[in-house]
Amino acid sequence: AAQLSDRFGVDIRIAEQCSLDYSHYDSYALTDPTFIRSALDILEEGLSKYPEGFFRQLTYGSIESIRIELVGGLMLKSDVTTHTDDAGAFAQDRGSYYGIVLNGFLMSEKTLHHEFSHIIDSRLKWDSMIREDALYSEEAWLTFQPEGFHYAMSYTDIPTELLHFMESRYFITEYALTYPTEDRARLMESAMCNYTWDFEPGSGTRKKLQYYADCIRDCFDTEGWPETTLWEQVLK
Repeated sequence: AAQLSDRFGVDIRIAEQCSLDYSHYDSYALTDPTFIRSALDILEEGLSKYPEGFFRQLTYGSIESIRIELVGGLMLKSDVTTHTDDAGAFAQDRGSYYGIVLNGFLMSEKTLHHEFSHIIDSRLKWDSMIREDALYSEEAWLTFQPEGFHYAMSYTDIPTELLHFMESRYFITEYALTYPTEDRARLMESAMCNYTWDFEPGSGTRKKLQYYADCIRDCFDTEGWPETTLWEQVLK
């Protein structure tokens, strides 16, 4: 974990190093060395797919570091009703750092990419507030949605009239109908996993991913990046 932290510029914590104190979830330490090793292997594979130095550019404002915690489980607290069930992971602004907490028993690269998209979103939003000519804006994002569509803005209550938009080729899963952030996270995880069938020519998902990719390049210092990042390969 320490070696990967140094290599990628993130703070990776395991076992008793994790805080285990989260606003929406109860958790416990992952101490089985076999599962820790497996989770770290998946983590290394996933992190290596981003451009060199990418994670060091994710800090902004009061966010001084990116922390990844591998825990043994994430159980939704009894008094929380904003989410539907227990989770394999979540990302959260923790004040001085942005944390990604992953259930080590349910680790997958797809989940990792999903959660990193949430941090990318926060970085884009912050950049758009301090830079007038920033390409990204939530208003611009909404112009890439099908006519008549609006996000449910809820994890637990998706209006029936929104479900027919699943046939529009603008959304990968129903979960993408909940919030703009979840829509972009679904796009990013599919792109990072090279699910080309989710981005067929002429589809709304392809147009949205192109805009998202353009916003990332506009916001980040891309010196030394490959001509085509992994999340852009499905657009070629």
